[in-house]
Amino acid sequence: MDDVQQLGEMLRHYADSEAHKKQQLDIQSARWTHKLDELFQQIEHWLEPVKTVGLLEVGRQAYTASSPSVPVETSTFKTQKLTVQITGKTVEFVPDVMGAGGSISIAVLGLTAARHGSVSLVLAADKNDWLWKKTNGLKDPDTFGFDANFLAAQLQSLIPRDRA
Repeated sequence: MDDVQQLGEMLRHYADSEAHKKQQLDIQSARWTHKLDELFQQIEHWLEPVKTVGLLEVGRQAYTASSPSVPVETSTFKTQKLTVQITGKTVEFVPDVMGAGGSISIAVLGLTAARHGSVSLVLAADKNDWLWKKTNGLKDPDTFGFDANFLAAQLQSLIPRDRA
């Protein structure tokens, strides 16, 4: 095989590889979008019985996920963020750009009082159950299964207590 033929083979292989990568990204992106919508619907369903104007309200806003390597101007990760207003405080569920292998994470803002802590929801690429991950400094994160009762307990911490 001469160099021109080898070049042609290399280009065909590269094109096939890029087409496969794009197909995988499209499949993973569709799952990312579906799982976010499914989660937000579930949270809305869980909170529906206790929604009270001025005390607990739930809403969605259009959102484009971005990161240092995926600027908002070119991001294809168009979705929504979910906002829970509770007793004048705001909790936001803000999706991150899809991670390696299609993993999904959502920053949960407004629930951590720790100075260097953060809270997120994480869904591994090969899983269907969301995990609540609380990180505080350099120690290993605390991880919990995420369900209606767990969310309710977290939101309860935002309700002012009588100090009688």
